[in-house]
Amino acid sequence: MKLILSILIVFSSLIQAQDQNFTQSIKGTITDAETQTTLPGANIIVTDIDPLMGATSDLDGNFIIENVPIGRRNIKISFIGYEDVYYNELVLITGSELVINVKLTEAVNTLNEVTITAEDVLGEPINSMVTNSAQRITIESTSRVAAGINDPARTVQSFAGVASFDDENNEIVVRGNTPRGMLWRMEGIEIPNPNHFSDGEGASGGGVSALSTQVLDNSDFYTGAFAAEYGNAISSVFDLKLRTGNDTKREYTLQVGVMGVQAAMEGPFSKKSKATYLFNYRYSTTSLLNNLGFNIGDSDVYPEWQDLSLNINIPTKKAGRFNVWGLGGISKSANLAEQDTANWEYRSDAYSDSEKQVLGIIGVSNNYLLANNKTYFKTTIAYSYTNNIYLEDSINYDNQITNIENDDYIYSTITGSFLANHKFNSQHSFRTGIIYANQGFDLHGQQLNYDDGETEVRVNQSGDINRLQSYFQWKYRITPFIDLNTGIHATYLTINNDYAVEPRIGLSWKVNPKNRLSFGLGLHSRAEPASTYMAEQELDNGLSVQPNTDLKMTRALHAVAGYSWNFAQNFNFRAEVYYQYLYKVPVQVNDTTGTISALNFSNGYTTEKLDNEGTGTNYGLELTLEKSFSRNYYIMATISLFQSFYTMPGFEERNSRFNSNYIYNIIGGKEFKVGKGKQNIISANLRMIWRGGYRTIPVDLNASISAGEEVRDYDQAFETHAPDYFRLDLGVSYRKNKPTWSWILSLNIQNLTDNANVWDEYYDSERETMQQVYMVGLIPILNYKVEF
Repeated sequence: MKLILSILIVFSSLIQAQDQNFTQSIKGTITDAETQTTLPGANIIVTDIDPLMGATSDLDGNFIIENVPIGRRNIKISFIGYEDVYYNELVLITGSELVINVKLTEAVNTLNEVTITAEDVLGEPINSMVTNSAQRITIESTSRVAAGINDPARTVQSFAGVASFDDENNEIVVRGNTPRGMLWRMEGIEIPNPNHFSDGEGASGGGVSALSTQVLDNSDFYTGAFAAEYGNAISSVFDLKLRTGNDTKREYTLQVGVMGVQAAMEGPFSKKSKATYLFNYRYSTTSLLNNLGFNIGDSDVYPEWQDLSLNINIPTKKAGRFNVWGLGGISKSANLAEQDTANWEYRSDAYSDSEKQVLGIIGVSNNYLLANNKTYFKTTIAYSYTNNIYLEDSINYDNQITNIENDDYIYSTITGSFLANHKFNSQHSFRTGIIYANQGFDLHGQQLNYDDGETEVRVNQSGDINRLQSYFQWKYRITPFIDLNTGIHATYLTINNDYAVEPRIGLSWKVNPKNRLSFGLGLHSRAEPASTYMAEQELDNGLSVQPNTDLKMTRALHAVAGYSWNFAQNFNFRAEVYYQYLYKVPVQVNDTTGTISALNFSNGYTTEKLDNEGTGTNYGLELTLEKSFSRNYYIMATISLFQSFYTMPGFEERNSRFNSNYIYNIIGGKEFKVGKGKQNIISANLRMIWRGGYRTIPVDLNASISAGEEVRDYDQAFETHAPDYFRLDLGVSYRKNKPTWSWILSLNIQNLTDNANVWDEYYDSERETMQQVYMVGLIPILNYKVEF
């Protein structure tokens, strides 16, 4: 508590008196939610200012309200024949214009008010054809949530049913599923893992996000029963959206902090054109200090990274709107062996490893609206490239080097997507699409076999895999209060002629203005990484085979029922119960441990033969109590109780590796308006995470001592677990508004109490004792940001 008070006092000392009231513009575009048709004549009113301020959208659906006093503003948007929309507590600062692109829903038979609180931590999803298990991720929430550090994946760890896999990266476990079951999408197509320091083949996260909130727009995150347009996912979906640059003025953002230095710029290409650009570049602090000659150590040891994000918007009169967008990143790190053998204390002192990763994504999208204003097409073509290199070796007392692992994985993918959306009337809309992906690969991996001391080739293959997906969705607004979303998704893999046909259905019923019931049911599937299909197994005769080219996709049945109760203004209670049955799960054929199931993998692959005889079951209850941001504070508490099991031939049902049984989260924060004009803000945010420990395979200490090496007790696999995980995060910030620019100083502290959370334990043969592996301790992250 003393630390919090000290930080607030420091921020308060920065406050300077000001004599004038600062203002800024609010602008945006009003469109139909189903057709993307612009709506001229809509009324936009700032409701919390006396006298009221407002504007009317022009022939292109655009509006601007100038000279609005800065601070948090409430806005109402209305249009004849459409449901009203409310945006509450939007942050308006001097450094940049506030842009809101509003989607209105046509009323069915009567006008009904629908409140959308745009800047809440939780909110209705952007995709109108989604019914269940969905949350909207706002850009403000990624900076507001303590230790969210502008990373969407770390932000969602506060949601019900979501937990971090490891403090060192942002990989997430959703409802007890493996992290590798997650799908990343950007602008409507699947993209590679968008993180630096990926944890290996099939991993969905990394140590540092390559995504920039300067380029991202509000996005959707789904935890189950996905809508029909989402395929190749069995645990969760992150549907990322990109915002366009300001089309009337140039704006700039500069940041410097523990994570690195950043520069962003946006604006129109010219005053005569609505074409805009938006760029963000980041360079890690460790890279900068090393290149400047500061002696912080060997530059190959300290993690280094850099990334670039962009979105170029080009509207045309006859060919629709084009967007050129992209994401690129480079990262590297290493741990060097201790060269002086006299200093060796642990076996790990003799080992070194290094990694280098390259990520590149470039895409072109076209949105085209037909003259009937009821149909639009979206076409996207994208190319992605990833190169992951990993080396590991060891030295002995004679300084001889033994190569342990040498991997070099290259993927280059061309993806094409076509979507057609048609709105028949206020009740009926449909959406259909097709996605084609050609994934080229060049995979080389070898590993030391400790049994015979020989190096074995794990994979040495190049080629390509084609995946074809198609879907159809229909939204039927049966009444103003009942929505029915149905559809079907189909996937075909050329490598083994595997296919999946997956029907989906979702139902939402607004019982009354305060209560809503929902239900979702659907089939889903997920393909394995190319390295799994291409893995090679060496035979005794010196030849090798590829045992898993005929491996089928993992399948899952999701069922979800939900209830939402707005029991008071700005207060909401939500409950969801879910059941997931996973089948055709890859498991190792000759596994004698009963543990080698894809449901226990977070990354990597095996050269052993797999088949699809495994199953899994997840079920649970999730409760969320939220007070959305109003009166300068917010709070959200979640309780998740669940079970996660897997089975494989010859063994009884077992806990999965990720069955932590419960997750409790509390986040909250408060803002203090300061300064003579109350135009500056001090913000304090807290987050508490408490969950059960992940399951472990216990070490048999006596057997390990006798054998002189670690021996695990596989008869008790996943019956034990690590101690409970507890973490308290703190975030404080001070925002200063100047007449034409603003700055914000923020400090986030992950694991404020420096709690020693246990990751695993192992047997130390040198000491003949058990040693524990801990997750990261206290991490302070300081950042300074200027917007002008």
